[in-house]
Formats: sequence, structure tokens, C-alpha cells
Amino acid sequence: MTSGGRRRVLALFAWLVAGVGATAAPSFAQDAPVAGWRVECTSDGKILECRAIQQMINREDKQLVAQLTARIAPETKAPSLTLQLPLGISLTEPVQLKVDNGAAERLPVQTCTNAGCIVSMPLKDPFLASLRSGTTLKIALQDTNKRTINIDVPLMGFGLAFDKATK
Repeated sequence: MTSGGRRRVLALFAWLVAGVGATAAPSFAQDAPVAGWRVECTSDGKILECRAIQQMINREDKQLVAQLTARIAPETKAPSLTLQLPLGISLTEPVQLKVDNGAAERLPVQTCTNAGCIVSMPLKDPFLASLRSGTTLKIALQDTNKRTINIDVPLMGFGLAFDKATK
């Protein structure tokens, strides 16, 4: 990663935790309208593959904080959720996901590329049902200094987008 890229990641994490404490959730969507979930499709000319996507963008510098992609994996024909998170997160601590006040799923970071760090999980029926009926997906992760960063992802429109993407 370039030194400019490292500075952007450090500035993003500093912004996320500055003034709100190590465990307080930054307010990404509370002050701005929520864009909601959307459907994106690609095709190789033979197969159309669609997915439901939600992106959380830092209002100040327009950098991607998290991108969530829900789809039916062509290999397994099973629903899955993939998160793209920024570089600079702790790779030794699991990322925690929970819907509203439900039970937390603890997931390891699978890999990191120049685009960010990737976390994937199969969407088993109970968790998928909670995504459909819940209001907020709460993501908790740690930066490399072991400070907790909370990202709240609105679930409004998830069920509709997922249904359209997986038909």
C-alpha cells in the first residue's frame, strides 16, 4: 500500500473513533438519507448473475467504509454474504455481525487485496430471515491498535433487493 493509501486508511479509522470512544458506533446514515440496497447484474453472454449490494461511504472523504454483497453463489447454489472492508483492520480478531440485538456471528477475515479486506459467510436460513425482518446489521471490527469500530448498515430494502437478485 502506498504511504498516501496508508494515510487515508489511518485518517478514516481516526475519524471513525475520534470523539466517540472506542466502542461507540459512528453515525454513517443517521444524518444523511439512506441510499438503500440495490441490485447489480453482470453477464458473460450465457449466464446472468445478480446480487444485492449496499455500500457505506464516509461522508467526509467519500471513501468506501464497507460494501456488502448478498447473492446466490453459482458454485454452491446457496445464499452468501460478502463484506469488503478497508485495509488497516486487525486480521487476528474476527469481524462480528449481528442483526439488531440478535446473536453475533464471528467471522474471520479471509483475505485482503488492494481493494480491501474480505469476509464471507453462507446465509443460513435463521440469519437470512433476520436480515429480511431486521432494521440494522451491526458490524464490529478492530483496527490494528485493537480499537473497536462499529458500522451500522441499514437493512431497509434488503429483502426486496435480495429477492430480485436471486430470481
